[in-house]
Amino acid sequence: MSFNNTQYNSTFAEDDAGTVEMKAVSFYTPLIYVSILVISLTVFASHYRKKTVKELSELPSMFDESVARDLYFELKQMNDTGDAKVHEKVLKAALLNRGAEAIRRTLKLKESEPQVTMLYKNGCVGEEYWKRYQNEVKLVDLEFKDAIQEAERLQPGWPQLYVAVSKEICFNQALKRRFQAILLRKEVFSEQWQLKFDSTGKLIE
Repeated sequence: MSFNNTQYNSTFAEDDAGTVEMKAVSFYTPLIYVSILVISLTVFASHYRKKTVKELSELPSMFDESVARDLYFELKQMNDTGDAKVHEKVLKAALLNRGAEAIRRTLKLKESEPQVTMLYKNGCVGEEYWKRYQNEVKLVDLEFKDAIQEAERLQPGWPQLYVAVSKEICFNQALKRRFQAILLRKEVFSEQWQLKFDSTGKLIE
C-alpha cells in the first residue's frame, strides 16, 4: 500500500513539475522595448557628442574665430526668437558661407598635415602643439557635419547639393583672395619702382 502511495506521489510530482505556465505577451511589448533602446542610444550619443565638442573646444584653436559660423548663428537666433524675420534664402546663403569656411580650414589642415607630422616625429614641435593640431582636425570635421545637418533641417534632401555648392564657393573665394593679393603686390611694386600704368593696365614707359 505504501509502495502504491509512493508511486502515486512521485508521478503526481513529475506531472506538477513539468507543467509550464503560459502567459500571453502583447505584440507591442517588443516594439516598446526596441523603441526605448533606440531612444536611449540616441540620447546617449547626443550627450557624448556634446561632451566631446565641449572638451575639444576648450583647447586653444589654431584658427581665428569663424565669422561665417557666428553670423549664421546670429541670423538663426534672430529668426527663432522672433526678433526679426530672416528670409530662408538669407539663412541658406549664410549656411553656405559657413560650409565654405569649414572646407577651407579642412583643406588647410590637410595641406599642412605632412609638415606637421614630420616636425612632430623629429621632435621639432611638442606634444601640446600636436594635440592642438589633432584637436583642430576633429573640430573642423564636426563643424562641417553640423553644417550638413543644418542644411537637412532647412531643406530635406539638400545636403548633397549643399556640399557641392559649398566647395564651389570655397574655391571661388580662394581665387578672389589670390587675385586681391596680386593687385596688392602690383601696387606695392609700382610704388617702389615708380611704375605707371594706363587705364587698361598697360605699363607706361
